[in-house]
Amino acid sequence: MRKILFYKVFLLPFILLACKEKKIAAKNEIAHDSLVAGSVKIDTVQKKQRIHQDIFEFDSYNDDGDYMILNANKNKDLYGFINDKNEDRSLLKGDQIQINWKNDTIYIAGDGETPEIAKWIISVKKIKDGKVSKFRKEYKKELKYHWDGESFSGDYLDKLYLLAEYYIANSRNPLIQQAIKNKEQIEYSIEERTKDNRAYIVLGVGREFEHRFTIIQWIYIDVENHKIYQYDLGNEKLTEFR
Repeated sequence: MRKILFYKVFLLPFILLACKEKKIAAKNEIAHDSLVAGSVKIDTVQKKQRIHQDIFEFDSYNDDGDYMILNANKNKDLYGFINDKNEDRSLLKGDQIQINWKNDTIYIAGDGETPEIAKWIISVKKIKDGKVSKFRKEYKKELKYHWDGESFSGDYLDKLYLLAEYYIANSRNPLIQQAIKNKEQIEYSIEERTKDNRAYIVLGVGREFEHRFTIIQWIYIDVENHKIYQYDLGNEKLTEFR
């Protein structure tokens, strides 16, 4: 009986010490986990607040959705930036621009308002004219256009105008280049066509000569992705315009 009592008295302090060390270890582990979780939150916030800067080639504005988008190209890749806080719409396709942006949250409508990280523009400035900007300064005329039958909204006609202008300013067709140089009136016809089961808007780009409209080049604009194709009349095929 004395031996049992002796062992209990002798071992009790060690048992209490071991329990105390376990509690301290558990507290330290909880504190470490909290610190790690806090670091992740801080790192996420820092990443969202970090300001980025780079040079891009302007492509287009898209103000038709829940967020206003500025599209720009870099190394043949297309990037979309949230442009809600910028009211300027003076950039033209091909202009070289500098964009400052940060990553922040947007909410996808129709998908349960799902949050998603996106590039928010802080500031954007043009640093060099593209060919369309140079074309406007040199040609100094507005393009004319006409169509029969089809009904197009004003906004859609404006978008077609920008695409036609981009093609004309970048065209390597010698007749179009000559018309620009001579300040001849350039215009285009508009119609809808289907080719190989795809829908296109077809522009007949030409010039006015002796009060007659003569088509120089047919171009096809894909309705879905707005890519421009030149029609090769001799081979009866479309070639993507780059």
